[in-house]
Amino acid sequence: MTILLSGSTSGIGWETLKTLYDQADQWILPLRNLKKAESLFQELPDQDRLKLYPMDLSSIKQTHQVAEQIKVNHPNIDVLINNAGGMFPGGKKTQEGLDMTFAVNHLGPFTLTKQLLPCLSKENSKVIYVSSEAHRIPGLDLNDLLLENYTSTITAYGAVKLFNILTSKYLKDIGYQTYSLHPGAVKTAFGAETDPISKAIIRATQLFFISPRKGAETTIFLTKTPIKNLDSGAYYVRKKVKKPSKLAQSKSLSTKLWNQSEEALKNLGL
Repeated sequence: MTILLSGSTSGIGWETLKTLYDQADQWILPLRNLKKAESLFQELPDQDRLKLYPMDLSSIKQTHQVAEQIKVNHPNIDVLINNAGGMFPGGKKTQEGLDMTFAVNHLGPFTLTKQLLPCLSKENSKVIYVSSEAHRIPGLDLNDLLLENYTSTITAYGAVKLFNILTSKYLKDIGYQTYSLHPGAVKTAFGAETDPISKAIIRATQLFFISPRKGAETTIFLTKTPIKNLDSGAYYVRKKVKKPSKLAQSKSLSTKLWNQSEEALKNLGL
């Protein structure tokens, strides 16, 4: 089995990698900090099965380029886990002029997944999105799906977690085996790059957060469970299907988001 996992060097990504390590003959690991990864992965046996690709999801052009490399080197991928993400100050922009929260949590994973679709079997491969119950946060502007005018950290994060579910839904509608999930409120370094108010909220509630190992359980469940026993396109919480928000169930919105994401790539020359 070949598994691609983003965000593997911390939090639930690292717990996912450690727990599922023996399930895969090959791990494709696009990651931002190569030095950190090489140090962290020393505890893993048989490191020949690890294929590391330096990649920053905030750079859509780099993500596109790395995805092309992966496509050439790994023509068959069994499981693609879009785990990496982050919360950033509202209005923060990438070097390409995109909203940082939008780029890292949606357009980066969108680019990676879209480029790798030829490597995925519609019948036998899985695409998994780590979303969040934050997708229920209100305030999405249906006329600004690229988050060009968002100033609220929390609202922007809720929007991109909704986009994870909508992208999963779109892929399901075109025939792929795909799932989204809420990992729980996990005690990690998540939110370290966001604004002071959001950091304070996160710190104040961390006493009630679960461990990264606990947070990885639904990702692990979806990876290991046979496709015949899963519900493609569904949103999972605590390893069970849960009904997402009304917006997350909208076929027209999932199509609109997909089309506008493709247009965003074209505007970047991709």
